Amino acid sequence: MVTFNINITELAILLAIIIRLGVVLFILPIFNSTAVSAPIKAMFVVSFSVMLFPFVSRYTPPIPFDPAALASVIMGELIFGVFFALSMLIIVSAFQFAGDLLDFMMGFGFAQTAAPQQGTTATVTSAFTQLLAFMIFLSINGHLIIIGILVHSFKAIPVGSFTISAGLFKRMLMLSGMLFVLAIKLAAPVLAVLLLTQIGLGLMAKFAPQMNILATSFPLTITIGMIFLGITLVFWGRLGAQYFSRLFYFLNHFSK
Repeated sequence: MVTFNINITELAILLAIIIRLGVVLFILPIFNSTAVSAPIKAMFVVSFSVMLFPFVSRYTPPIPFDPAALASVIMGELIFGVFFALSMLIIVSAFQFAGDLLDFMMGFGFAQTAAPQQGTTATVTSAFTQLLAFMIFLSINGHLIIIGILVHSFKAIPVGSFTISAGLFKRMLMLSGMLFVLAIKLAAPVLAVLLLTQIGLGLMAKFAPQMNILATSFPLTITIGMIFLGITLVFWGRLGAQYFSRLFYFLNHFSK
């Protein structure tokens, strides 16, 4: 007869690990996509938690089974996961915002495509720039860095001990400001060219009113925008890697 001995303490530690990883991974970009089904997400979280158990169990306190204490731990981990995932989402959203600015200037605002990350629709260029952000993230081994930071968080911030400090709140606000700064930096060269193009078209409409500027402007601005977007993609990659490095530094000093 086969018997199983369950260590309640180790089970409570495993549940604590599952709670932290589950909250963070379900909110992180890519994993929060509706294209990834909930059972697959849950299976990944449980498998990842079991894999990390030998490495982080000594830093992880057992989860309490008292309802009040358990609710407090879950609430703290939920806030930790939101802050952790939101900080990464800010950089990705900056790329998407830059694409929205370019779409508006190029006239792509009329065309929309599916955005599986949000489960809604997005303009053509913003969907492309969002995928570009993920490719830059993977090219600098960002997924491995994020996993390392998550593992280190069990030692730096034990499960159930996360609190929002004034310093963390201030640094989070500064990181949020990077969304607009990065978006403008990424889109500025192409926006400048498109602005000059619009000025030129305005002058043509003034001196040649018989020309149909509306019909001429759409293919011209799209062509010029795409050409200069392709030219500046190297710049996007370097700037994206730089800001992702800032994000990793922020997450490494999350508890300080």
